Amino acid sequence: MIGRFVKTTLADWKGRDCCRIEFRGYDVRYPYLGGSDIYDREGPCIDPDEILSYIRERGQTLDGIVLGGGEPLAHEGLYGFLKELRRTKRPIMLETQGMRPDVLDDLAGAMMFDMVRLYVPAYPGSPNFKKATGGFGDPALMKRSMEIVNGLDVDREFFVYAVPGIVDGPEIENIARSVGEKTYLTISQFDPRLATDPEYRKIRPYSKTEGSALSASAKRYAKRTALKGF
Repeated sequence: MIGRFVKTTLADWKGRDCCRIEFRGYDVRYPYLGGSDIYDREGPCIDPDEILSYIRERGQTLDGIVLGGGEPLAHEGLYGFLKELRRTKRPIMLETQGMRPDVLDDLAGAMMFDMVRLYVPAYPGSPNFKKATGGFGDPALMKRSMEIVNGLDVDREFFVYAVPGIVDGPEIENIARSVGEKTYLTISQFDPRLATDPEYRKIRPYSKTEGSALSASAKRYAKRTALKGF
């Protein structure tokens, strides 16, 4: 179930010293990102009890727990694991690719997380959505997940990688129009060195100036917009 465990990270949840738990298996394999070592659900796994022991030992010195991957929502044992994590009384962030809105809705109803980060590769229905997801993403499921996230009473974020050829000014504006009043929109730099598809390794990332232009386009509709990594 768990393919990777990072004991300390300051990069995942702003202002918090967290641990990061990454689940094996993706619903969507983005060609411009890394993570191929946990692509498959089958493979070497880390014992959840070892992770729980570490979190209990850290106690109040641990500011949060980030669940990502991979796709955490794809695992049947997630609910039970979240119940154990809840007993540690540490804040939990859940990351998702948005292809399992019903599971997301159920976990939200059970108050199993304190923040949710939804990865939005492109606007659902846009031709770029199919390109960004390699044809495997369902825009209807993504749209439903976006609606669920916008309606939650927890911290929430839409996270977009600024990949040239996929995310441009009009694309980011379409995404920004879908951002709820209290939902954050983060536009992150794309690193071609990490891409699993060799074609994306040839792409020049946006400059800081170009990233700022994307942010300005987004802010016409989404006031809580931030750049990351530029």
